[in-house]
Amino acid sequence: MTQGYAVTLTVPDHLWATTVGQESITGRADTRRSLRRRGRAAWRTAASLGACRVDRFIMVVAVGGSHGSPMLAAETLKPLVDAGTDQGLWPDDDPWHRTCTLYMPDPRPDPVGETRVSIAVIPLSPREDPAARLLGCVPGAKGRPVRLDGIGDHTWLTSNMRLDPKERSARQGRLMDGCAASWRSHGSVGAHAAGICWVRYPDSRREYKGDPDNAAESATAMWGEGVALGLAPAVPTGFAFLLADGESAPGTHDLDLLALTTPPGFNWLKALAG
Repeated sequence: MTQGYAVTLTVPDHLWATTVGQESITGRADTRRSLRRRGRAAWRTAASLGACRVDRFIMVVAVGGSHGSPMLAAETLKPLVDAGTDQGLWPDDDPWHRTCTLYMPDPRPDPVGETRVSIAVIPLSPREDPAARLLGCVPGAKGRPVRLDGIGDHTWLTSNMRLDPKERSARQGRLMDGCAASWRSHGSVGAHAAGICWVRYPDSRREYKGDPDNAAESATAMWGEGVALGLAPAVPTGFAFLLADGESAPGTHDLDLLALTTPPGFNWLKALAG
């Protein structure tokens, strides 16, 4: 099987985008274009140093701590992943190839005025289950399921929606309210915990579903409610996105979040690549 590899790049503060950002529609598009250009250069260098094309893989993104929780970086990562697709390092970045993306904190200090982003590509065999690979890293972990099913179109929020900041905030608020009872029913997950979020789309086609990472803004709101209630840590040890089996009801989406305990100092990249 193809060997894994990684790239590291820095993103200047003026290009940093988050899943709770308040940029205008135009500003967000301009930032994505600039990030995609930077990403192409990083992946081009990786290819010149021997990085090979992969078919199915887990992507692990280690994010410097300048901007808080690593899952907020999903908006910055999106154009960087698109840049890897541009360079031909994988057939596509859909969930049939990039089967899972996991965000984790990088404990190293960031350069002044920049954030370090390290992206590791971990190949999977043709039938390997990415969820099983993740859960196998933390045997004995205790989990808290938080579900938010049947999210209507008036509340559903993704990074691709062209919405003004006020409407984005309103939708995030509705998502937080919608999962509060589920969080309370299970209690605290502890100070050291990770999240795994399965996304289900209303699409019956077998070979096409939406990108789970596009739901990062909705998932951020769900985890944020756990933080607000004192039931989840503000900075998870990791946060992963996967495509759920089946399909949601027409006009709705489902989010199944598993908050699970991890040991203090746990490193997802070492566990997955070991």
